[in-house]
Amino acid sequence: AVLKAEPAAVFKFPLAPLGCSGLGSALLAAGSGLQGGSASPHLPLELHLRGKLDPGPPEPGSKAKKGRRSRTVFTELQLMGLEKRFEKQKYLSTPDRIDLAESLGLSQLQVKTWYQNRRMKWKKIV
Repeated sequence: AVLKAEPAAVFKFPLAPLGCSGLGSALLAAGSGLQGGSASPHLPLELHLRGKLDPGPPEPGSKAKKGRRSRTVFTELQLMGLEKRFEKQKYLSTPDRIDLAESLGLSQLQVKTWYQNRRMKWKKIV
């Protein structure tokens, strides 16, 4: 059975935003399932939903998302090596990047990212 709504019957509810009338608070308090028992009905809807949308601790057995990688702190020796090579060569080929990363004890990704950031700094100066 296919249900068809008449165009005039679709908008029979009040069109005011939830926060603009007493209707919004009444709808929230009526048990829409969005509000916890300790939540205040005077808080904006976003605050009621924030706790529901934020993921809690991962459940046992589920795959956890990888977090953001922490900022790399380079040693003075690594920075000197990167800067010296950058003076000679603004762009590294893959074999050059591998060699530089191994000689400085860094990963290829760290060297690649450092070079990208250093080129942006260089372009701003030049």
